[in-house]
Amino acid sequence: MHYMSAMLAVLCLGLALTGCEPEEKVDENSAEFEVWLQENGLIPLDEEQATELLGDRTLYGRYVGAEGGWIEFYSRGGVSVFQPDAEQNPKRRLVYFGTWWAEADRTCFSYPERKLDCYRVYQDSESIYFIRTKDSRDSPAGSLVVAVEEIKAGNTEKYPFVSN
Repeated sequence: MHYMSAMLAVLCLGLALTGCEPEEKVDENSAEFEVWLQENGLIPLDEEQATELLGDRTLYGRYVGAEGGWIEFYSRGGVSVFQPDAEQNPKRRLVYFGTWWAEADRTCFSYPERKLDCYRVYQDSESIYFIRTKDSRDSPAGSLVVAVEEIKAGNTEKYPFVSN
């Protein structure tokens, strides 16, 4: 055990002396977040990759800079169902029905209650990141909009009126 402690101390000292300290994650709300993803080897999903990853899947995610989570289902046929509050009672939940599609390096969503939104989507071993492509009133382009923390096959929430 003493040997392991000594090795760890030597490793930490070596990192400190060489200036190779682990890179800190950039603020998700900044325009530099997308640059940080790219510097860490991620590239936006293309149309085929996004369609394969998201089609016929239910995503469970978190909002950036806000409490709570959301749920969204994407059918292979282009129908999407968005539930803005994951904690809602399933018998009384508020949901929005819309459409989704992927094009080039963007994934887009259209809901009658909201404007058309397109994002660049990145995936690593822990999350799926939806990155803003245009400046908004609240956040700059390049910032994180939402992060997916879990993805499941199929319409796991059993949203009605959705077929693949």
